[in-house]
Amino acid sequence: MDAQLGSAPTVVDALLRGGPATLPEKLRRQRVPGATDKIKVPYLAGYEHFERDGTVAPDGLVVFRWTGRTFVAE
Repeated sequence: MDAQLGSAPTVVDALLRGGPATLPEKLRRQRVPGATDKIKVPYLAGYEHFERDGTVAPDGLVVFRWTGRTFVAE
């Protein structure tokens, strides 16, 4: 936690759950700003989208759940 009582952490370690089974494990762990609610991960010819789900994994990682995929426009 930051020096100010009750303020959000500057950064959090996130765990990305769901999405394509082929998404590499190294992409499933991200360090993001503490106020982040959405994460967009470039993967293959598009982006995998994840949203914070309000839970914390047993190892302390903030959980983000897969919400969908978009494709890169050509």
